[in-house]
Amino acid sequence: MQLKIYRSATVGIITDNFKMLADPWLVDGEYYGSWSHYPYFDLDKNIDEINSYNAIYISHIHPDHCSEKTLKKIKKNIPIYIHKFHAPFLKKKIENLGFKVFEIPNGVRTKLANNFFLNIFAADDCDPQLCYKFTGCANFNKSAGSQQIDTLSVVDDGLTNILNLNDCPYDLSKNLLPKILGEYQKINILMLGYGGAGPYPQCYDNLDLKKKKEEAKKKELTFLKMAFNFINDLKPDYYLPFAGTYVLSGNLHKLNKLKGVPTKSNTYKFIENELNSFSNSYRSKPLKMNYEEIFDINKNKKIIKTILNEKGLDKYIKKNLSLKKLDYEEEIFPSFEEIYDLCDKSVINYKRQLAANSCTHNTNIYVKIFDKYIKVPYNKDSISIEKKINNFTDSKFLIYNLDSRLLKNILKGPRFAHWNNAEVGSHIKFYRSSDVYERSVYWSMSYFHA
Repeated sequence: MQLKIYRSATVGIITDNFKMLADPWLVDGEYYGSWSHYPYFDLDKNIDEINSYNAIYISHIHPDHCSEKTLKKIKKNIPIYIHKFHAPFLKKKIENLGFKVFEIPNGVRTKLANNFFLNIFAADDCDPQLCYKFTGCANFNKSAGSQQIDTLSVVDDGLTNILNLNDCPYDLSKNLLPKILGEYQKINILMLGYGGAGPYPQCYDNLDLKKKKEEAKKKELTFLKMAFNFINDLKPDYYLPFAGTYVLSGNLHKLNKLKGVPTKSNTYKFIENELNSFSNSYRSKPLKMNYEEIFDINKNKKIIKTILNEKGLDKYIKKNLSLKKLDYEEEIFPSFEEIYDLCDKSVINYKRQLAANSCTHNTNIYVKIFDKYIKVPYNKDSISIEKKINNFTDSKFLIYNLDSRLLKNILKGPRFAHWNNAEVGSHIKFYRSSDVYERSVYWSMSYFHA
C-alpha cells in the first residue's frame, strides 16, 4: 500500500490492484475564486494520472474537498463514494456533474476491490443529539444519515489501516475514536487537519489589527492542540498533517497573514514538542511528505519529486495570486431593490428552517447593502431597512458586509452561491456586538436565501 499527497486534502491510496483518490481539489479558484494552491498544480498536464484512479472518495461538500472545477475535468466513469447523509445535497451535486455516486451507510466497512476496504463515519456518528450540542441545531425528526457536514474514513487492505480525518472537529469526533480503535485495533497512518479555515479573525472588523494578530495566534494554537489530541487518543504509527492548506487570492490576498493557519513546519515542531513532553510508551512518527511524494507503507520508503519551499510563498502571492480575479468580479452590480426583494423572499425560508431544526438564538442580523442595512430580526417574520449604524440599540447583533454581486448570487439560492462558502472563502466582512462565536447564528444564515 502506498500513499501519495497531491495538494491540501487530495491524497491517493494505492495498492497493487486498486487506486482510490480522496477529495480531489487540484484547480485554483475554489470558494468563488479566493482559494488557491501553493505551489501551483497543473491538472491538465497530470490528468492521465488522475484519471487512472479506480474510485474517488469525497468526504463532504466543501469546495476544497468536492471541487466542481476539478471534477469537471476528471473522467465521469470513475465511481464516487460518499457517506449516506440524510439530505441529498452532496449526492445531487456530484450526479449533476455526470458521475455515478455510491452512498455508504455510517460505519459499514465496504469492499471496493480485493483487499481494499472503505469505511465512512459521520463526524458525529449520525447522532442528532451530539450534532445539536455541537452546532446548536438539529432536526430530531430525521434519524437516517448524518446531519453533520464532515465525515472521516478508514481505508484498509486487511493489514494496514489508514484513518483520514480531513476537517473533522475534535470535540465532535472524540467520542467516535474508541469505536474505531475497537474495530481496527491499530491505526498505522493518521491523516489529520492542523488548521481552521474560515473568516476569523481576518474578516472581523470589530477587531483592530493588533487584536487580529493576537487572535490568529490563539486560533493556530487551538487547532494544533486539537491535532495533537487526535494523535494522543489514537496513537498511530505515523501522523500526516494535511487538509485545509490554502492561499487567499485576488484582492483578498492581504488577509493571508491574519487567517490563523500554522505552517506545516511549525505544525510538526509543535506536535513533536508535545510528544516529547509526555512520557508515553508509544511514539508516533511524523510523516513529512512534500507534495507529489509517495510513501510506501510496507517499505517505509519515500520518493521525493518536489520540495515545498514555504519561504517562496510571499513572492508567489505577490507575483501570481494577487492578480487573480474573483469569480463574481466580472458580473454587473445589482440594484438595492433587487437585493431587498430577494431578502424579503429569503426570510420565509430562514424562519421555516430555524423551526424545523430546533434552532434558537437572540441575535439580530444585519446585511449591509450600499449605504443601508437590511435587518433580519430573530423575533419577527419580516425584514426592515435601517439607514444608520447609530440606530442599532440591540444587545446582540451581527453585521454581514460583502460584495453586492456575490450577495445577489447567495440570495438566489445554493445553486448559485452559498453563505457558508462565502464565509470560508473570506468574502464576508463581519462586525459583531461581542467577540463571541455562536455557531447556531451562522448556521441559521445558511438558509437565508430565496
